[in-house]
Amino acid sequence: MTTTTGIPHPDATEYAPYFARYVERVPSGDILDTLTRQAEDTAALLAGVSERDAAFRYAPDKWSIRQVVGHMTDTERIMLYRALSFARGEQAMLPAFDENAYVEAARFDGRTMTGLADEFRLVRAATIPFFAALTPEELRRVGTANNRTYTVRSLAWIIAGHEMHHVSLLRERYLPAVRAG
Repeated sequence: MTTTTGIPHPDATEYAPYFARYVERVPSGDILDTLTRQAEDTAALLAGVSERDAAFRYAPDKWSIRQVVGHMTDTERIMLYRALSFARGEQAMLPAFDENAYVEAARFDGRTMTGLADEFRLVRAATIPFFAALTPEELRRVGTANNRTYTVRSLAWIIAGHEMHHVSLLRERYLPAVRAG
């Protein structure tokens, strides 16, 4: 079996319209390089967040920094599971997930920032070689989750774009307010 040397950018028919806001954030180029670079950049960003600051919320109804990191990790796991399932030919529809209910149930605020950052790093460390090992045929396979169809390759781009979205929020809304306070 031959592994892929590149994962082409998905077109808008390969994922649910909701995820366009994430996929469109990802620059063209090698998505595996993007995922690798993100892992390094996000690790450096999170290393600068103290345990005290990790509890910060920029508004009362918003997640804490710990919860954002936990959510990023949960979502990457879910998208990776979807990619695994579809790459292996799963025909059953996979369920949706309620991100707010997951964050509430996870008790991220009771964990350390260091532990959450390490977990995110480890999940990403599993994501990259999984996608790198897929053949072009496997990357084109389609599956259904939450009544929407996705190609396997689109999930790599969704993962990258989702992280970009949340890291951008951390940089623009959370960390400036923490530093100002």
